Amino acid sequence: MSPTQQPAAPRGFSLIECLMVVAVIAALCASSLPTFAAVSANSRARSTHDALIASLNLARNAAVTRGDDVVVCPSSDLVRCDAAPWWQHGWIVFQDSNHNARHDPGEPLFQVEQPHAAVALATSTGREHVTYRLDGSATGTNLTFTLCDARGPTHASSVVVNNSGRPRRGVPTAAEANAACAGLPKG
Repeated sequence: MSPTQQPAAPRGFSLIECLMVVAVIAALCASSLPTFAAVSANSRARSTHDALIASLNLARNAAVTRGDDVVVCPSSDLVRCDAAPWWQHGWIVFQDSNHNARHDPGEPLFQVEQPHAAVALATSTGREHVTYRLDGSATGTNLTFTLCDARGPTHASSVVVNNSGRPRRGVPTAAEANAACAGLPKG
């Protein structure tokens, strides 16, 4: 090296600088985790709501189009209706030709909805299925589906099906929210 040349400046980062960058990134990640969890829970809830409303609309339209009863019911095996108010394990939509509210061999199955994880979805007491008639109306009284996720009862939401058969979003009562949240998976 000649006396007029300067030594090259060192390139790269020191260990201290790298550790500082890692510490800042870790702090930012830690502060964003609760926000990410809330966004993720909200996304799961919205997805479940949208799937339920789509299934109800499908059933209503199929009943009118086919001129026969169409049933939406919870189904943990995705073949037969469950005699329970819990829908997060999946549900089915089928034509109920013999009007017994059960999916029997030979009855067309229009939709199979897979389970929805990390949510609980429950119907009103005593309402374990929705039957749509050929005019698009729903049998029985108003039916409320209440959805709860890990955020708890204050973030619970509902879907209400009135006698005309139209599903709409709603706000659950405190009792409905607490009852639905009781069905959340443990752990």
